[in-house]
Amino acid sequence: MLKWQIRIAANSLKACVPFQAKLRRLKHSIKPPVPGRHHELVLDGIFEQVSMIRQAGGRIEGARVLEIGSGWIPVAPLIYRIAGAREVVLSDQHRLLHPRSVQAAVAFLRKRTSRLARELDVDEARVSEVLDVPMSGRLSSMLEALGLRYVVPLNGETLKGEIDIAYTHTVLEHIPPEALTEVFALVRTRLGKGGVFCNGIDNSDHRRSYDEGLSTVDFLSYSDFAWDMQCINPQDYTNRLRHSDYICLLTETGFKLLNTQVHIAKDAMAKIEPQKLPQRFRNKTAEDLCTTWSLILARA
Repeated sequence: MLKWQIRIAANSLKACVPFQAKLRRLKHSIKPPVPGRHHELVLDGIFEQVSMIRQAGGRIEGARVLEIGSGWIPVAPLIYRIAGAREVVLSDQHRLLHPRSVQAAVAFLRKRTSRLARELDVDEARVSEVLDVPMSGRLSSMLEALGLRYVVPLNGETLKGEIDIAYTHTVLEHIPPEALTEVFALVRTRLGKGGVFCNGIDNSDHRRSYDEGLSTVDFLSYSDFAWDMQCINPQDYTNRLRHSDYICLLTETGFKLLNTQVHIAKDAMAKIEPQKLPQRFRNKTAEDLCTTWSLILARA
């Protein structure tokens, strides 16, 4: 078996174990997640978002910001705080944050103070202002000191008040299309005048992170049924939407596009044959199919 097959099989077995959420919380209470190589990429991704928002005339300074899909380690929302956000509302469908993972995110960013100041065009004093706060006690106390709030689950009842900016980073590709429509509609109704929605989307085959022998778009070759069988564990799920699909969903929800940046896998584009793919992909261009990264900025 190939590496990805072993990984998918193991994850599928894990999905059959009862009380997964409780077991995960227990594991993380003993050994919380810590920032790794992935979070260096998060830095790059959020710097790009901040730059794109500012270039479009968006104002992060004093803004109330919503992060969708915060996960375990709040590196991204703290970058938005350092960039000037008054408050960042973190959100998820399940409670994942842990006091020690918050402490780890703060320590990770403190070690990169100079780069944060340079990339975000702020003084190092601003970095210290955000990060040098009491990091003890309950999770709620830590988050309040950092200028963060935590909303779980995210919906129209739990998200209170207007927001100025909403963003995601490597999250939308893990949300089913029907749920994406609901998320986009919620964001649009809560964005104030001039509010913007920024999304960094990894459109590549995520199995390649543990099997580099795969093409970056190999997952497009499977029927929906065959792909669903590989996503028995929700953590393996990606919706396989392409860049053009996200553009359509956003515009259909009433957003106006301000800017987009994409990365196209040229090696994959040279080999892909759309007519041999499942029907849902055949009417798309090779460029669209092989767009493996999207950064999209839209206004409500």
